[in-house]
Amino acid sequence: MKILFSSLIAISFIVNISAQTSKTMEFDGLTRKYLEYVPASYDGTEAVPIVLCLHGLGDNMNNFFQIGMNYIADTANFIVLTPEAIADPNYGTAWNSGASYLGMVLNQNVDDVGFLGALLDTVIANYNISVNNIFVTGFSMGGFMTNRLACELNQRFKAAASVSGTIGNSFSCSPASAIPFCHFHGTADGTVAFVNNNFGNDAEELVDYWVNFDNCNTTPIIDTLPDIAADGKTVVHFVYPNGDDETQVEFYKIIGGEHEWLFTPNNDISYTVKIWEFFRKFKNSNSATNINNIKKENAFTVFPNPAKNNITVKSNNNEEIKQIKIVSLQGKIIATYTISKTNFNINLDKLKSGIYLLKLYNKSNYITKKIIIE
Repeated sequence: MKILFSSLIAISFIVNISAQTSKTMEFDGLTRKYLEYVPASYDGTEAVPIVLCLHGLGDNMNNFFQIGMNYIADTANFIVLTPEAIADPNYGTAWNSGASYLGMVLNQNVDDVGFLGALLDTVIANYNISVNNIFVTGFSMGGFMTNRLACELNQRFKAAASVSGTIGNSFSCSPASAIPFCHFHGTADGTVAFVNNNFGNDAEELVDYWVNFDNCNTTPIIDTLPDIAADGKTVVHFVYPNGDDETQVEFYKIIGGEHEWLFTPNNDISYTVKIWEFFRKFKNSNSATNINNIKKENAFTVFPNPAKNNITVKSNNNEEIKQIKIVSLQGKIIATYTISKTNFNINLDKLKSGIYLLKLYNKSNYITKKIIIE
């Protein structure tokens, strides 16, 4: 669902909206649009995080940009990506998010998981990105899509936060590893119901799912935010700590909250601010690298790089390489090799000179490496 901002809020976003860049990329035969916001503080010398922001049903990237994540990026130094979903013939822009109603799934044949992964690969190739600090958030159908990414692509994300969107009921969630997760939901939501949700699991069922999957404490720490704004809403905050791999789950239950994105001072909470505060808890410092990601990076050797005619991929842990993909910076899959070998040689004679992305998979690791073909 599209977020309707008040005129006062909309005016406050006019100053920085010109700093965004509208871009397109070709993926799976479709032209995909996205907004890229690079803060003025970025100079390429320091690896920076990415925050991926996903709009709701019928919304667009320009409108959802107004949640204001760019203002936080200006001081916290991260890149904001706001992609746009493909238009469904009857319902406007819609993610293939897993949400369904009476068996109907919008844009069921659109590979949004693949597109968003390719978008990340493209930005990683063009900027100095801290690949251990990539985050995703979304509202409504974008919240459903956030959950789908946390289920199906979660090794690429450091943490995820959904607003008014849960795990859709058209697919089975099978995450590869624990992930910090935060959810926001209003008890009076008339679109994605807090209880008896028609499109996926209920709000508290969603929280229970991530608490159990991450193996967090099942008894939460509970506090209530100061009820300052005269908006008829009260915010109760639940924290479930001590999950696997230092994860935790948080839940903001908005008593009286509707299907909306809340801001201060009109409300007691700013979703945008709280989402970044949650992400920041799990952000690796520039001097520290997660040991799990070190192991993933060291799982493969690619040589020579740059290369001319051939390139070799070698497994460093005797685990067989299962699949290799060569992908262009525009997200187009150039070649796919499905194998079961510890070493594999790739002939590059048919590829033009330039920069490509090499996606490497074995049973326990998935990484992307940048390669240069001379």
